[in-house]
Amino acid sequence: MTRTLIIGAGITGAATAHLLAGKGHDVEIAEIGEELRVLGSGITLISPALRALDRLGVLDECMEHGYGVSEFTCLDIDGQELFTFPLPTLGDNMPGIVGMLRPTLHQILLDHALAAGAKVRTGIGPTSITNTEDGVQVTFTDGTEGSYDLVLGADGLNSTVRAMLFTQEKPVFREQGCLRAVVAKPAGLGDREHDFSGDPIAHPGFTITGPDSMYVYCNVPAADTSRPAQADLPRIMRDFLAPYGGVMNEVRESITDPEKVNYALYETIVTPKPWHQGRVALIGDAAHSTTPQLAAGGAMCLEDVVVLGEELDRAGSIPEALAAFTERRYERCKFVVDTSVQIAAWQLRPDTPGAEPEVVRENAFNVLAQPF
Repeated sequence: MTRTLIIGAGITGAATAHLLAGKGHDVEIAEIGEELRVLGSGITLISPALRALDRLGVLDECMEHGYGVSEFTCLDIDGQELFTFPLPTLGDNMPGIVGMLRPTLHQILLDHALAAGAKVRTGIGPTSITNTEDGVQVTFTDGTEGSYDLVLGADGLNSTVRAMLFTQEKPVFREQGCLRAVVAKPAGLGDREHDFSGDPIAHPGFTITGPDSMYVYCNVPAADTSRPAQADLPRIMRDFLAPYGGVMNEVRESITDPEKVNYALYETIVTPKPWHQGRVALIGDAAHSTTPQLAAGGAMCLEDVVVLGEELDRAGSIPEALAAFTERRYERCKFVVDTSVQIAAWQLRPDTPGAEPEVVRENAFNVLAQPF
């Protein structure tokens, strides 16, 4: 039995624990937070994410708690349709995008991990990680120690594991952030992913999460990494959405509850290769964190989990599997980060010569629909 430590209990860590515990690993998750929870509101799962969830065996359950669409519509500042294109779908009766609440997805994956036998320790993180001849020795913040066959850093954008073993490079702030609010779906809104353009500052859209619910997102400039007070977020979001008309008028006025509005800054990193050292590897946002302009961050994290499982199954040793994992994932994940950052830059500077964000986005969706 392979004794595996996963550092971080977010979506990537929970999905990895579910997969590896199901394969017979003795899985332990170390989570620095005092409780298991995911902040945020909605998540948009594009077709590669759905394919990965299918391979992880949880797609049907996610579909029960989400809402699928297969078209992407761009609207102007008055809410009038500019154009619509079909989203690639990757299986029978599978939509191009599913919207759902991020905490719900996390809970589904965590429940499956625990049911498979994974154990979780909260309020604890690593203070040292040392590869030995035949394993990994880890010392934790509570003074305890453990020996493992495999250690995975799934501890996100500001990864402790990355800083300890791989690079001191810091995430890059992209001068943009996103406001998201969970709201009621307006009557008559079509079953599509909606994206608005026309204002040089705010770039909003809708992702439907249920027959009567959705979340509205709005990409906005950010001068620095400071955060507004939570109580002010509804007013700030309404102000950014003010230039938009049509259906946005109804949606904007429904944004009133501070507890249903989330603000996230955009920071990115692509950790230089290799993403492994001995029997320790980075996975998910710890290795590659992107802006959400392609809605592909979650997809890349979930694909990581599937690929890691495949390589562990076929390789002759854990280090060999981790090396193959890096080679399969690096260019694809870098493509997502680079493309998303380019679209974000065009949103901040819409007069840039040659800027074609919608063309680039559509092409990227088709690229990501290809096998990984």
